[in-house]
Amino acid sequence: MANLESGEEVTIAKKANGKWGIFLRLKGYDEPFDIGRELKTEEMAEGWVDTTECNNLIDQFITKYRGKA
Repeated sequence: MANLESGEEVTIAKKANGKWGIFLRLKGYDEPFDIGRELKTEEMAEGWVDTTECNNLIDQFITKYRGKA
């Protein structure tokens, strides 16, 4: 998994449009970040979280937003 610190996490949740999204919760922010990827099923989302593409995207969010809240 990406370089998450204690209290930070990646979650999968169903969005209002019926698709599944990947969310990143960082310390200092009230709401998690939607990393922008939507998948048709929860299983597809769970599989995608383990990919290099997902980890790279999460690392980009961490670099951009961690410690800036």
